[in-house]
Amino acid sequence: MKCRLHLHPESSTFNHQDLPKSIDCKIWFPSPNDGHGLVVELLKLNVPCNKGFIHFGGTNQTQYQHGRNLHKLCGKLEELPDSDRNIYFPETSKSLPFMHVHGKPTFAISYRLVDYCYNITFMDKDGTVELKPSGQLQCTFRIYMPYGNRVALKLQIGDSKVKEDPNNNVQLNFQDTKNGELPHCQQGLLTQLHDGDSDWSHCTKTGDRERQIEFVSKANKIVLKATRDSVETSASKLRMSYRAVPVPEIVGSCEFGWVAVRQFCVSARDSVKMSWPKAEGECVRLGGHLVSVRSERDQKILDNLLTNR
Repeated sequence: MKCRLHLHPESSTFNHQDLPKSIDCKIWFPSPNDGHGLVVELLKLNVPCNKGFIHFGGTNQTQYQHGRNLHKLCGKLEELPDSDRNIYFPETSKSLPFMHVHGKPTFAISYRLVDYCYNITFMDKDGTVELKPSGQLQCTFRIYMPYGNRVALKLQIGDSKVKEDPNNNVQLNFQDTKNGELPHCQQGLLTQLHDGDSDWSHCTKTGDRERQIEFVSKANKIVLKATRDSVETSASKLRMSYRAVPVPEIVGSCEFGWVAVRQFCVSARDSVKMSWPKAEGECVRLGGHLVSVRSERDQKILDNLLTNR
């Protein structure tokens, strides 16, 4: 016997005891048309793989879900990697997330709808995003540049309609939070910057005038988090813009995504697995040839390019 359930609460917990007596059941999570994503946490799992399984999927998933539609979960919870215990679905109205339960697994999950900006990754040469929080907010922006580039970040935070106070010349200063202590930011917008082993934070409250900070990362990755706990409407906003800043001694005059190895520009192509002769032929077709390593420096640059460090 098969069953089909639809969950309507925006957040809840769910376990095997909530299911009807069935050996095959599909549970659909809420999918509002307002841009919300969904986070599912697997709290308990215990079933021999020959007795049943669960799996999470979506009818319109994107490629970066890594084939989750085909990935069945069984065994014990502690045997699963973290990526199988915490599942994120962007924009539920498009991904239409569901859970498939087969057999008689013992399980428990929790789920909740999250903001459209809960987990966003930027990999383009430049970009801009603007937030106008009207209530609670939990956003994470990850900016990943190719090896050989740093991130130039520009932030504008506050209310642009608040007039300049001549007696207040305070700049937008970020507090060092390396010790893990965040500033008290009740009913404010807490902004956190993570750059390698350095962490900073700033609290913007209602009535704070718009301020600006410009920042260049140490390496090619940076993480920006913006959170707000209050449900009240605020006039404060956050505008983030970024651009890639090439490191001349690594990139030279090469284009974005390429690095300089002697007089050549080199880029990695890892979308298709090829033998050496086929790879050489493909490279010739594109107007180049396979790179040869002639020094330790060449090897180090190529290693960093491949690992994006």
